Amino acid sequence: MPQKQGAIAVFVKTPGYSPLKTRLAHSVGTARAEQFHILSTKAVAAVVQTVSQQKPVTPFWAVAEPEAIRDSLWSQFETIDQGAGGLGERLAHVQQQLVASHRFVIFLGADTPQLSVDLLNEAVEILSVESETPQFVMGPACDGGFYLFGSQIAIDPEIWLKVPYSVESTARVLGEQIQDLGEIHLLPELSDVDTVQELPLVASQLSTGEVWLEEQLQVLNWIQEWQTRSD
Repeated sequence: MPQKQGAIAVFVKTPGYSPLKTRLAHSVGTARAEQFHILSTKAVAAVVQTVSQQKPVTPFWAVAEPEAIRDSLWSQFETIDQGAGGLGERLAHVQQQLVASHRFVIFLGADTPQLSVDLLNEAVEILSVESETPQFVMGPACDGGFYLFGSQIAIDPEIWLKVPYSVESTARVLGEQIQDLGEIHLLPELSDVDTVQELPLVASQLSTGEVWLEEQLQVLNWIQEWQTRSD
């Protein structure tokens, strides 16, 4: 019997169906915020696609809007519905859908375009190892949240609901809630993009010596053009 693959679920919202990057839009305008969202999503997808060609993982779009699940923007990967409710409920819902038929599940947001292939490969490798102790991987974001979370087991939905989201303590509280369940591996901190202040941080990280994909360089070019207009 072939081994189960891992799953990588990228959480996304769809232009035209949901407000996108509202705090960023307040500074750069709705049209540019949507431009960034689409470019960032394509960059993350390119990283996931590259890793799926190197490792036994299946990519999914976890789409926020049930009516947009067949939108052409999400044709690259299989799609699943995030479900209803707040973020905790949706994380629990997606994990429960995927963990039964996959060795592990990794969650990604679509707003960390500087996530490197090497970093995602590292998360996959950690979770691919058979272990008596459940393994978790967390990529903390600079604002206190997390840009990546991976688990070999299904986490009780009550735990997801206890975590406060979009606050400085999000990743810390999640870590505290699961620390007795297994071993947590922390990845390097990255900045996700919620506000205009984070754009230069992402540009700085995309300007390092890593080998970036073309889609990631397009995000860097977008930020640099925005900075030129803003000066």
